[in-house]
Amino acid sequence: MPLKKIKTGAVPIFFFLSFTFISNLFYHSGMVIAVVGPVTITEDGFRIASIRTLRVFDMVYAAKILMIITPLEAMIGSLKRLFRPLQRVLPVHEFFSIMALTLQCFPVLKQKLYDRYSENTKQGPGTSKSGERTRNIISNFRTSVALFASFMIPLFVESMTDPEKFFMTTKLTTEDRKERNP
Repeated sequence: MPLKKIKTGAVPIFFFLSFTFISNLFYHSGMVIAVVGPVTITEDGFRIASIRTLRVFDMVYAAKILMIITPLEAMIGSLKRLFRPLQRVLPVHEFFSIMALTLQCFPVLKQKLYDRYSENTKQGPGTSKSGERTRNIISNFRTSVALFASFMIPLFVESMTDPEKFFMTTKLTTEDRKERNP
């Protein structure tokens, strides 16, 4: 199993685990380790935070390994068979069929977003009306959101107006990627 695939997404996982640790660290009784202003860190709080963070870490990386090892179609088929007894109450087959189609769209969506972003950044850096570079963080955030929306809306419209073409692009993109990485 390639280490590169396991390491992908480590930054968001690190932030999520940090939030889990910090949120479980405070407000527990026990022997006091440190006091920082109104916040008290206790031995029990540290132990509970460590255990819960380790559990979340284990779940996240077990899911990553499962996703690397098991093909997506097999996983969705297994879930569909597992939830088949609920078919009389819930539309299980339709739900998992829609989930499979949605997950098939992600690679092409990612590639198209990357292509459009590359085209837009080649045109030049974001400048203000006076021609100076924008330095304001809020302005950059708004610009990034507007840029993201300008990419997403046409892709959503394209996927809804001509889904056959959209899925054909997905299959071609996946086949091209397989040819490049044998």
